[in-house]
This record gives sequence, C-alpha cells and structure tokens, in this order.
Amino acid sequence: MNHTPALTLLREAADLLPDTSGYALAYGSHATDTHQPTSDLDLLYTGPHPLDDAGLTALTAAVVALHHRNGLDLDEEVPYPVKLYATSDQVDQAAALAGFQLSWGTPAPTVRETGFLSTDAFRLRLIFNVLTSPHVFLGGDITAYHRQVRCAERSAAILAQSLTTDDGPPSLLEAWAALWRAPDGRTGKDYLGYLAAPHLLSVLTRGLADHNPTTLRPQPSR
Repeated sequence: MNHTPALTLLREAADLLPDTSGYALAYGSHATDTHQPTSDLDLLYTGPHPLDDAGLTALTAAVVALHHRNGLDLDEEVPYPVKLYATSDQVDQAAALAGFQLSWGTPAPTVRETGFLSTDAFRLRLIFNVLTSPHVFLGGDITAYHRQVRCAERSAAILAQSLTTDDGPPSLLEAWAALWRAPDGRTGKDYLGYLAAPHLLSVLTRGLADHNPTTLRPQPSR
C-alpha cells in the first residue's frame, strides 16, 4: 500500500478546519516524526462557537475518511466527540488548569475507561496536554494559538509546583519530573500523558520564567 507523505497528510487535515477564526493542531507521533506508516493522526480543531451535532458528526466523518483514504489506523480509545473539537472558551479553561480542579495538589488519577475518558475534566486535561506537548500548527488564528499556548506554559509551571513536595519553588528538573512521572511510578497515558522528553523541559523553562522569574532554582553545577 502506498501511504501519503506526512506533509500532504497534514495539509489534508488542515483543510478540514471548520472555522478559520479557530485553529487546527496535529499532535502525537506525527508531530514528533516517530509515526509508523499506518499510525493514526491525532488532531485538535478549535473555533469560537460549539459545533452542533450535525457539524461535529460531519467533522468526525471527514477525519475518519481521511484515515481510511490514507491507510491509517483509527484510535478511538478517547471518543472523537471528546477529543476532536473544542471551543475557544474550552481551550482557555484548559490552559488555565480547569481540568485539574478536582485533584489540585495531588497526582491526577487517570482511568483508561470510556466513562472517564468521556468526561469534561478529561477533555480539558487532554487539551492542556496538547498545548504543552509537541504539536504542529496547521492553520487558523495564530494570534489566539500563541496566546493560549503561552497561558498553558505558565500553567504547566504552576501545576508542577503544586505536585512537588519540597518547600520552596522546584528546580527545573524537579518540575519536569513531577509532570511526567507520578510518585507511584505511573507515566505516559496512565498519568498526565507526557513523555520524559526535552520538549517538556522547554515548556517549563518558559513557563517558570514567565510565571515568576524568581521561582526557578538553579541546577547544581557538575
């Protein structure tokens, strides 16, 4: 089977953006160039207004058709109506950590079952993870995109600080570890969805400096 080149695939996905007042992102393996020929394409579309049932059904069908047309697997562990589209208000809420309110200050539980993965709290946590993980901007309102990513990076620093147990602000590496590994050892999709990768260090470096330039403890010299 011939598979569509990644750039062409991303352009096809960009063309599905329902409203250019929002924006579209690709994340996951296609954003880090670690995908296999049939890896699913993780997408998030945003817009100023909610999609009605017909609009969301049409967008979902178009994304599923894109996968079938290009020989890609489908990953529906998180239902498409939950993960595919968010309003600008929902993205703002996610970037401000609304998805963590019920578990603030403790490692947020992740239950990989449909009931939990379909909740509003998980939707907001997923959006937050997309904004603070490697992703590709596909098109739309780049001003709104930059504003929301910057807010999410500041929030990542705040979230990391809430998850560290030492008195005083965490070091960069302590903040980094708090976000990708739970105290009980859970990582990845069983925790907050992050990998132990350099991108998260960059996010926290910007977020910690932007949130409060005095809170970042220097690393010990080696």
